[in-house]
Amino acid sequence: MNRSLRIVAVTAGLLAGGALAGALAADAAILIVTTVDGSGVPLRWDALGFVAAVGALFGGVLLPVTAWLFLRRVPLGLALLGTVLGTIVGAVLGWTSTIMLGGGEVAVMQNGLVGAFVGFACAALLLRLRASAPRVRHPVPTRG
Repeated sequence: MNRSLRIVAVTAGLLAGGALAGALAADAAILIVTTVDGSGVPLRWDALGFVAAVGALFGGVLLPVTAWLFLRRVPLGLALLGTVLGTIVGAVLGWTSTIMLGGGEVAVMQNGLVGAFVGFACAALLLRLRASAPRVRHPVPTRG
């Protein structure tokens, strides 16, 4: 397989993986928020679908761009898992902070999205710093 075809294949895989991970992260975050909220309001299927679609859209764009430009030295599995966890934590914090402060539905959606993006970016930054940190070599003890 030539280099160009390999790059296209990896990018397509990152796009599909990012879209799936974004959808799952968005739904996981909204399920966590509605469980913790305790308001007793049932979650509608169309809300899950909408949140998953938005998560898939952003994940399908952000993961390939971030992986190619920012996380080249991070293993793909770790990059995917780390950014998904960061996205979930950020979205949950964005949503719950708005709910606790009494924001409307639009503010909840906006802050959830902003929180998800900030969580993704923080996770990517931590992964980048971890991957670029110099390796510390410990001396091997010798018998004397």
